[in-house]
Amino acid sequence: MKRARTAVVASLSTAALLALAAPAGSAAPPGSDGEESRAPAGTVLDNFKFVGHSPLDGFNDYGDLYAHGDFAYVGSRCSPTAQGGAGVQVVDISQPKHPRLVSELPNPPFTRAEDVTVLDVRTPTFTGALAVVGIQACFNSGHEAEVVPGVRLFDVTRPGRPALLAHWDLPQGTIGCHEIDAVQRRDGAVLVACARNLIDHQRSNGATALHLIDATDPANPRTAADWTLNAAPGTGVGCLAAQFAHSARFTDGGNSVYVSYWDAGTVHLDITTPGAPAVVGTTRIAPPDEDADNHSMTLANDGAWLIINTEDFSPGDCEESAFGGWGEVYIYDNTNPAQPAFLGTFSTPNSRSTRTDGAYTDHNTEVTGRDQFFSSWYSDGIVWWTMTGSGITRQRGQFVPPPRPDGSPASVWGVYIDSAHDLILASDTRTGLWIAKPKGLNDF
Repeated sequence: MKRARTAVVASLSTAALLALAAPAGSAAPPGSDGEESRAPAGTVLDNFKFVGHSPLDGFNDYGDLYAHGDFAYVGSRCSPTAQGGAGVQVVDISQPKHPRLVSELPNPPFTRAEDVTVLDVRTPTFTGALAVVGIQACFNSGHEAEVVPGVRLFDVTRPGRPALLAHWDLPQGTIGCHEIDAVQRRDGAVLVACARNLIDHQRSNGATALHLIDATDPANPRTAADWTLNAAPGTGVGCLAAQFAHSARFTDGGNSVYVSYWDAGTVHLDITTPGAPAVVGTTRIAPPDEDADNHSMTLANDGAWLIINTEDFSPGDCEESAFGGWGEVYIYDNTNPAQPAFLGTFSTPNSRSTRTDGAYTDHNTEVTGRDQFFSSWYSDGIVWWTMTGSGITRQRGQFVPPPRPDGSPASVWGVYIDSAHDLILASDTRTGLWIAKPKGLNDF
């Protein structure tokens, strides 16, 4: 589950943002590319090359990231003062040694815009690049009852000049869309998934979980379906005993969506008919896992493997040793989607420990080339690993940004495999955007 922290930044002009984002003397020379740069002191480079870094606008509380073409999009959260409103940072990475902040996708004050996705869309009413941003209220801002959470849709065909197209709103007083995804299907329909915040599940006693939104006309989004397991949110197992739809991800060209329903498992929905989601199968990781958390997922090996991220903070959140170490990744044989079968797990040495000088759990995993995995792993940075067909996993490398100025360790939230530039992008919650290149892996 995502944790909210962040700092207040006044509204800045584009020129001021660029001045903040660009280190002194960082004008990009012609021919800058993804080759190795000098890494800051304290950076861990195990089978990775350091390429570039941007502190973004200096807000120092960032969320997930996505990339589209020559631009990276980095979400923001709330800050310790719960002010929010820092928007999605849009960064030109065409010269990745020198990433350059060019614009922002704004969100209202006292809200966070921590999750974003971007896709090319062609419909009768819109052709171009569409950015979809999830909006949530900031806890403890004193304004939770006033803000309007939901989804915002932006035209980012010209990333330096984004334009708000519309917003799909949830009721005032609710928290909002914790994680989102978007897809354009072969039939032309554009769908957006909104997985609701845990607090919304609790307040509705499980009746509020997942919304599917039809954004085929991005200027006029409408609800296509509401779906829930009707699971009691306060029941479950382990350190964070809860059942709620934490995240959702489209697969099969938008004919399926996987809902990571925390202790209730990873639920595969057939949405061939978007207005009538139907359960295909449910994968539960407990047993063997003692905590049962299903945070997010991806498919690998052409859909034959189901990868489940746990984001288990047990050593930091619970004193009981029965809940074991930090989170690890679970892998299932998905050749029969109705009944995935356990294949294996992957963890780091730190995640198998109970040390508490950082956070050593997996967060999200992305895949390239069927079996090359890159996971954002909080204080373990970006972890590169692979797996055989029999479920044997091994670590291939690791990139960890340097400690923060106060000495605290890295906290890598987002990972994106940038196949346009053969690079790995990472977002650290306080230090911004990091760019690295895995050694010996090309044309991915």
